[in-house]
Amino acid sequence: MASAVIVRARLPAGLEALRRTWVDEAGRGLPAHLTMLYPFVEPDGLRPETRSAIAAIATRHEPIDYEVRGPRSWPNVIYAGVEPADPFIRLQADLAAAFPAFPIYGGPAGFRFEPHITVAEGPAIDGVRVTTDGAWTSLPAAGRAVRLDVIADDGSGWKRIWSLPLGRRAPARHG
Repeated sequence: MASAVIVRARLPAGLEALRRTWVDEAGRGLPAHLTMLYPFVEPDGLRPETRSAIAAIATRHEPIDYEVRGPRSWPNVIYAGVEPADPFIRLQADLAAAFPAFPIYGGPAGFRFEPHITVAEGPAIDGVRVTTDGAWTSLPAAGRAVRLDVIADDGSGWKRIWSLPLGRRAPARHG
């Protein structure tokens, strides 16, 4: 049982098909995304004050226009990078500062956050086959981050718990 704070992303159809093939959790409802905090609060510990703290951070960050680029890789991971990275790095840093008990990916030594969208993962991936797939020719692709989502796996799959818009919304006009 886990939760995560993410920015949902949209991959071109061919890359999304690759992601669904090579990312096990995609079959359990995990959307294409940029991870901001994981592992995060146990689902039954997601309280109103947690939501308020995340919402306060979200309002300080405007929506982010970006391009999806790739392929890129780490050991056992093939991913699409996003550019510019700096707005996502600042957003993740603010979340990390607000929730120091939940360092991203458990806080491995020497870790440097790099915004990315995982397309394939695990020791069994065929990196050559994945990185040479024609789906990558659909990049670069434009994206726009407009919200933070808190998602949780309750044992039956990943579900959205909260969706918190980035930026300050203009007040509604009447008249």
